[in-house]
Amino acid sequence: RLGRPTKFHSFGCRVSTQDRAGYDTCRELRIRHLLTGERARLPDLPRPRDSEEVVFSGDLVVTFRKCCCVLYYCHIGDDHWQAVYCDVGHLPYDLMFVKGTLYALIYNYSHYRLAVVKLGKNSAVLSFLGDKLSVPEVNCPRFWLAERRRELLLIVEVEFDPCVYHVFYLHSGKKKWERTTSLGGCSLFFNLHEFAGCLGPDHPAVRRDCLYFTGCSGKWSEYSLADGSYHEFVIDHPGRTEDYGSPVWVLPSIC
Repeated sequence: RLGRPTKFHSFGCRVSTQDRAGYDTCRELRIRHLLTGERARLPDLPRPRDSEEVVFSGDLVVTFRKCCCVLYYCHIGDDHWQAVYCDVGHLPYDLMFVKGTLYALIYNYSHYRLAVVKLGKNSAVLSFLGDKLSVPEVNCPRFWLAERRRELLLIVEVEFDPCVYHVFYLHSGKKKWERTTSLGGCSLFFNLHEFAGCLGPDHPAVRRDCLYFTGCSGKWSEYSLADGSYHEFVIDHPGRTEDYGSPVWVLPSIC
């Protein structure tokens, strides 16, 4: 709609859209499948500004705001959202569904830690996994949760301009994060703030062992774990301006 900015979040061919007129105004949050045309409008949120990010799995939708203690969830077809709260001092920074399990990267002031999230009636129960990740007080790196063939990964931006990324997996035996320099030929795709999907090595148009990110002003970037190269590209199209928003990845082959 003209004059109403829209935010997009995607996973595979399912896309969520948020239309709003202002920061505190009610948003129309919808889930749409781009191949089948299936769509659903979700209930209005009681506190729209606490809905900056959206993740979904099946008919379960979770929305949250980074480093805010409240999460909202509902199933498609519900009449209202359920608000749940994390314990004091535990602030969700990123959420990720893997095989139906909801994981959260929790920020606790001087460090980050991974947790499995159980959504209760009024509270979010956190079961912590692995070791703590200490971060500097200044120039704090950015983090993303991701998955590769149903294996949970952590992506860390360790340098900026040009960007350099490190990839970690959670060692099940040692219960600690270990770095890897290979994705087994897979490539990972990220929207501006969240993971969008993984493509296997059988896609000839995509470079193997790469990270792909969307950016502002219609830009996207490619980072190779194999050689550390970083390239930035512009999506050029008729009528494009510098105010053009951030694109999202749509990956039909993982649906």
